Amino acid sequence: MNKNRQCTNNSDILFRKWLDNTREIVQDTIFHSRIHKVNSNTSLKRTFLEQDSHSHYFSNKKNKNLFRYDPVSYVCNKTFIHVLNRLKQGKYNPEIFLDLHGLTQYQSQKELAKLMVACQKERVFCVHIMHGYGEHILKKQIPFWLSQHPDVIAFHQAPKILGSGAAIVVIIKIRSC
Repeated sequence: MNKNRQCTNNSDILFRKWLDNTREIVQDTIFHSRIHKVNSNTSLKRTFLEQDSHSHYFSNKKNKNLFRYDPVSYVCNKTFIHVLNRLKQGKYNPEIFLDLHGLTQYQSQKELAKLMVACQKERVFCVHIMHGYGEHILKKQIPFWLSQHPDVIAFHQAPKILGSGAAIVVIIKIRSC
């Protein structure tokens, strides 16, 4: 035991000698000023209004017969069937990914509304939504909610590389501003 104690004492002495000519680092604090403080409040109100306007499309009534087949797919109009076929073939690459793991139904509806607003602002038309397996609550509800939204053109179960049965790839109509 004495040998180990002597070794640690020697190493402590060597360490202190090695640090002898060093000095303590002075911490600098940098404060960043807000650029658009007045406009941020009005833009926040505007985004909340936009999110609420998109979230009213999602109702909670259950229609069990609508999406009972696997894989889940939907097209809003028969004129867009070519979009659904290209989506099934995996020709679209999602630009935004939304992860809904661990969220409640209410939180998921709010996140979907935020996603729709973000897609319109950023002009993104292909979205990947991960809902997970779990107890299949979100897996059953998300296709129903998306089918109610007027901006959704088509959606299909994600390809195996993007999560297969635990995710959906959605094509969204971009409105011109």
